[in-house]
Formats: sequence, C-alpha cells, structure tokens
Amino acid sequence: MKLPKKILSIFKRMKLSTQILLTFLIAVKLILGSVLLYQVGLGSMFMETDAIAAEIQEDSKEAAKKDAQVGQDDKLDLKLLNTKKAALAAEEKRLAQKKAELVAIQKELNNKLEKLTQLRNEIRSEIAGKKAVENKKLKHLIKVYSAMKPQSAAVLIEKLDKDLAVELLSNMKGDDVGKILSYVDSGKAAAISEGLVSRE
Repeated sequence: MKLPKKILSIFKRMKLSTQILLTFLIAVKLILGSVLLYQVGLGSMFMETDAIAAEIQEDSKEAAKKDAQVGQDDKLDLKLLNTKKAALAAEEKRLAQKKAELVAIQKELNNKLEKLTQLRNEIRSEIAGKKAVENKKLKHLIKVYSAMKPQSAAVLIEKLDKDLAVELLSNMKGDDVGKILSYVDSGKAAAISEGLVSRE
C-alpha cells in the first residue's frame, strides 16, 4: 500500500532532521574532544583515540536505534490509519445499505397508499351510488304512499320498520302524514311521532 505523499515527506523531513542533529552533536563532540586533547597534550591523545572511536560508534548505534524506533512508530501509525479507514469504509457501506432499504420501504409505502386511496375512492363511489338508488326508491315510495288512501297506507305503515316509517313519513306532506297516522295503531303512531320529532 502506498503512503500519501504528505506523510512520506513528513517522515523524510523527520529522518533528515534527526540525522542532521546527530551529525551536529558528533561534530560538536569531536571539536570539544579535540580542544580537550589539545589541552591535555598530544601524548594522551593517541591513548584516548580508541575511547573516542568507541563513543562515536556508540553514538552511531543510538542514532540507528532512534531511526528504527521512528520507523516502528510510522508502521504503527499506518496500521492505525488503515484500521480506521477500513472501519469508515464498512460504516459507509452499512449506511448505504440502510439508505437503499429505506428507499425501498418508502416506495412500497407509496404504492400501498396509492392503492388505498384508489380503494377509498371506489368505496365512496359505491356508497354514493347506493345512496342515490336508496333515495330514488324512497322518493318512489313517498309518491306511492301519498297517492294511496290513508287507510290503506296506514295498514302498510304498521307493517314497516319504525325507522323506515319515520324516514318515509318525514318526507311526505304534513296533511298526508296526519291522515295516515290517524288510522295507525296508537302505540306505533306514538313511536313514529317521537321519531319524527327527534328527526327534526
């Protein structure tokens, strides 16, 4: 996997600055050592050359260890970045899947709503049609009962359901209703009259 150019450049700058710092420290140490040797004298210089070389070698080893540690930290950072990137990709995939599911559910709901609206309109149309037929039948009955003799109409009214009788008589002229009710059984006539009053 390739690292982004920015991260690589940061790592290169860090490594370069570490090397420059170590080189500077070694140079300072050499200069200070030279000054010290100069003061002590040339004789002791040859004896301490091995010690200085050992120190330089030790400093080089420490610098190498630091470089290795920086490289290890970089690897850890990359692993962490890769882990986070994978987690984000998984989360994006999960969210995209959820969004697709929600869109499908919304589409299904819209289809059902459309079907329900169509069914409601059909039911309303049927109810309106039935009411129109019932009104037509009721008007026809009103004409028939109005045209009959009051005695004959009363005999039929007594056999009708109270609610239908109230509905029928409430749409007739008051004079005709009075004549018909005078021939209806008094109990039934009282019940029909109450129905007529409560209807108004």
